[in-house]
Amino acid sequence: MRDPLAPLFPDIGLWQGRHVVLCNWRDGRHPAAGGAELYCEQVARRLSLAGVRVTYLTARPRGAPRSETTGHGRVVRGGGRYTVYLFVLLWLALHRRGIDAVVDSQNGLPFFAPLAVSRRTPVVLLVHHVHQQQFGLLLPPPLAALGRWLEAAGSRLVYGGRTVCTVSPSSRAQIRGDLGLRGPVHLAPPGLTPVAPAPRADRPRIVCVSRMSRQKRLDHLLEALAELRDEVPDAELHLVGDGEERHRLVRVADRLGLGDAVVFHGRLPAARRDALVASAWITALPSAREGWGLSVMEAASAGVPAVAYDVPGLRDAIRHGETGWLVPEDRGHLAPVLAHALRVVADPVRAALLAARCRAWVGRFTWNATAGHLLAALTAERARPRSPRAGTAVTDTCAVVGLPRAALRRARTEALRVTDLVDAPPDADRAGLLLAGVDESAARDVLERAGVDTSDPRVTVRLARHGDLLGWQCHPRVHTASPWAAR
Repeated sequence: MRDPLAPLFPDIGLWQGRHVVLCNWRDGRHPAAGGAELYCEQVARRLSLAGVRVTYLTARPRGAPRSETTGHGRVVRGGGRYTVYLFVLLWLALHRRGIDAVVDSQNGLPFFAPLAVSRRTPVVLLVHHVHQQQFGLLLPPPLAALGRWLEAAGSRLVYGGRTVCTVSPSSRAQIRGDLGLRGPVHLAPPGLTPVAPAPRADRPRIVCVSRMSRQKRLDHLLEALAELRDEVPDAELHLVGDGEERHRLVRVADRLGLGDAVVFHGRLPAARRDALVASAWITALPSAREGWGLSVMEAASAGVPAVAYDVPGLRDAIRHGETGWLVPEDRGHLAPVLAHALRVVADPVRAALLAARCRAWVGRFTWNATAGHLLAALTAERARPRSPRAGTAVTDTCAVVGLPRAALRRARTEALRVTDLVDAPPDADRAGLLLAGVDESAARDVLERAGVDTSDPRVTVRLARHGDLLGWQCHPRVHTASPWAAR
């Protein structure tokens, strides 16, 4: 397909030939690369395939070239863990005349890209999750206080009312509550590459793919396994990943007498990791919080349900009772729920039903859709007035509209915005709209302007709930003037 994003973002032509810069503190070559790096590279790859000129700015680990051309655009590296922020600002300032847009990926500390580019250059802040609580775990008190200030107050000062993208409704709530950012916040959840199914292990097997850091709380999982073995004596736990906590976790497993019930695999090649995940009865993750929970979604693509704490991010990735189980955030609750989950999936009929629900849920998330959501946010940011009228308010309220597919075909889509979302399956008689930033009354006004008869009983309008906000892929063709026109 010439324009792989066209079905999901019909206005892709506005961006073809434009120069978009993605700033992220690591790339896939970095030894500590993780989900944020996968996210940025997958998006950059799809933008490049669609004809967008992409530059990926990142830190330079030992042995990596300063610059190279890759499948996800040109990668330019410089600086280390902290000096990368200065490197990126200098690069942006030196090349500002040739930059059409910036995606500023905030991994705790933002790059403050608006300080280095033209005021008219659209900058979208990409926040996977909020780090206010993590600074105290990772840094000494003075540096932790500085980190919290830069992430919250510093971001408010520099980004002002600029557009923000995040991966989940939970992260959006934290962006508003903990950081106090004032601009529109749009969702761009990650896609995933499905894990191929594989024969299930003979013994009850739990597989956890995670970085081994303090906030992942994998010791809770080890303690739960020790308790669980009284009820499921042949249960086994496989931990995939590495990190600063690995040696301590090995000692915890030894102290609990888990023996060969726990296998520490370290980092595995993708094919071996995926085969191990697909062989699991369940996956589990006792993390304190996640931006999303990509490893849980990857397991679900193989039909493997999850058990996790009911915390931000994971409560978005897991549909409780449908694709897994959410546990109250207390280690005393973890072992009983793990035991319950293993009993459920021991029944082939119930296991098959859960697997089907898991695959249906994750099938709604693709990297093409993620790239389309980010482009929609960049388009909206380009068109956003730089000096909004006094009293202009931004709301995260959304409305869900159901209507006959024929009514959507007749609608004047110029009344919609580029950040609104459409669900119109080709084999269905009905379609859906997710209208951002409006309540039911305002949504009806939008529909009337679009030529939709809201008195038709087949047209339904209601406020969106948490579970309504995820899994949308397509944006409308809004027939707006080019955002690059003089203003």
